[in-house]
Amino acid sequence: MRDLDLRLLRYFIAIAEHASFSAAADALGVSQPALSQGLRRLEDVVGTPLIRRAPRGSPKALALTKVGEGLLEDSRSLLAHASRVLKRVADHADKTKIRIGFGTSTPQILTRDILRRAGELGNTEVSLEFVSWGDEVGSLERGDVDIIVLQARDRFLDPRLLVIPLMTVQRVAIFHVDHALAARSSVAMRDLDDVPIIDAASDRDYWIVNPRPTGRAPVTVGPAARTVDEMLTFVSAGRGMAITSATVAEKHNWPDLRFIPIADLEPATVFLAGLQSERRREIRTLIESFAKPKL
Repeated sequence: MRDLDLRLLRYFIAIAEHASFSAAADALGVSQPALSQGLRRLEDVVGTPLIRRAPRGSPKALALTKVGEGLLEDSRSLLAHASRVLKRVADHADKTKIRIGFGTSTPQILTRDILRRAGELGNTEVSLEFVSWGDEVGSLERGDVDIIVLQARDRFLDPRLLVIPLMTVQRVAIFHVDHALAARSSVAMRDLDDVPIIDAASDRDYWIVNPRPTGRAPVTVGPAARTVDEMLTFVSAGRGMAITSATVAEKHNWPDLRFIPIADLEPATVFLAGLQSERRREIRTLIESFAKPKL
């Protein structure tokens, strides 16, 4: 069996993503001949073509073969794993470094508790890393963080993750101050059936509540918000309302927004998560400590 050069996998991924040898070469900073030669070497290793010219009329010049489609997904996973390994080797020292990922919606009291417990482990160096909404699992897989705090439905499961539920937080509706519902002390989901809602780029159905309890689909407004700041800005501009958690409301006291509790919507659950494949004792100990009931 011939050795697989990770550099050739990077070449292949770039060609597949750009659907162009010239664009891929520019993105990688290599010459086109070197890129083409690298692809041929990879095809020689796997023993079959990976790229073919797209059918006439296709908007892209290149397309993947069936084998290429399978290899693309495997290549991304392999490079992500290699990146994690290198980061762990680079981070190896007398102290175990623990990078804790948090986001806009992370409860501050929870962040302090995680930092305190991590510090009590001894022989550790703890840091905080901000992670954008929707990139929580990706940041773990890339090795950017070792532990992440995320919010999701109470039945959230992911086979890649070791997940510990920590607490629940109420979900709230966000309105522009001039909206007809902005003066209410609370709203029910039936009040929102016909109210346009800003689409969500991450965990879409959960955060726009699709379908609604009545079985109807929400009236969505694009573009989909990719970050909490985008969502709040769209609401502030009067494009529609949104649904978020009370912890976001606590941190964003914008004068032209109103955060109204939703009386009949189940709360979001806050989880602490790490990779199931994590083998560093200190990190697993920290995660699992939150699964034990407090005395």
